[in-house]
Amino acid sequence: MNIFASIERLIDFQFDIVKYFSIRIEGKEVNEFIDFLNRMEDIEGIEDDLSNLLIWIEEIGENYGAVKNRFFRNESIYADVQALPPPRQQMEIFEIPIENLRLYCLVANEKVVFLFNGGIKTADKAQDCPKVGQYIKQANHIAVKIDELFKSREIIWNEDQSDILFDGKLEFEL
Repeated sequence: MNIFASIERLIDFQFDIVKYFSIRIEGKEVNEFIDFLNRMEDIEGIEDDLSNLLIWIEEIGENYGAVKNRFFRNESIYADVQALPPPRQQMEIFEIPIENLRLYCLVANEKVVFLFNGGIKTADKAQDCPKVGQYIKQANHIAVKIDELFKSREIIWNEDQSDILFDGKLEFEL
């Protein structure tokens, strides 16, 4: 069975420096990032972590840019997929802590980030975790597809590479 997805600009997450996007999988009511937010809102005890994650997304987007090694953690075997929150050292410097909440992303460049899905990490390795393993694997698969869309020029950079351009009706097979 073929499953298709489309790219969605996250209108409420367009900042001076970073533009955020997500993916909507065919048949789902919301994109992957909104699905993540909706699922996490229903879990007791992580309200502060979820709030702080949104602060990180805004801080990165409004003030710093998506610097991979500074603000995104590389906690997977998948080279293209990163995660928020930032590494512990950055959380301590900025005093915006988050425990085990993970949001998987693709940092296309310092100005364009795709936010996917995630959850509460309960194992040392994300890909082995029963709570987030499926999301990091999905994020990797989507990241490969997005890379193919860039290579085929179905997604292109604007002139200063601060945003991406694509047909609003673009669908791609997962």
